Amino acid sequence: MGIKKEKAEAELATIQHNLAVLTESLAKLNAQKKEKTDILNDLEAKADKMARRLNSADKLITGLGSEQKRWTIDMKNFQEDKIRLVGDCLTASSFLSYLGPFNFTLRRKMLFEDWKVDLAEKEIPSKGEDFRLENFLTGDVETARWASEGLPSDELSIQNGILTNQSSRWPLCIDP
Repeated sequence: MGIKKEKAEAELATIQHNLAVLTESLAKLNAQKKEKTDILNDLEAKADKMARRLNSADKLITGLGSEQKRWTIDMKNFQEDKIRLVGDCLTASSFLSYLGPFNFTLRRKMLFEDWKVDLAEKEIPSKGEDFRLENFLTGDVETARWASEGLPSDELSIQNGILTNQSSRWPLCIDP
């Protein structure tokens, strides 16, 4: 019985040793698995982040593609406006200098029936009938501010607001 016991103990020691080796090997494999899983998770997170960035970049490029068309049209309009700027500045400065005391009808008549015709005869480039003092001498933000302060939004009131703000002389304001 002693030999069997020694043999069993030797087999038990071998099995325990093999078990310890396998346990150690399993621990190493589990550590490697955890390390590789962490790397995989990190790479998946980076891939998701890059996919979101790529999607955002694609949306931006698509949006800018349509903006390029608008910018091209605006650039063409700016080139045309640059050529007409001399006549438009002459018209606006004449309005500020001379048309303040007159009513809307006389202002319009002098501006479009006299001065604009004279510019065309002298071949000075300017916008024709589509010239608007409101767009040339002020902006939508300022016009909206005036409206919020109680100024009516009709063309005469806007012209009077322009004269009040843009004239180099003191305006004479008479409340009817």
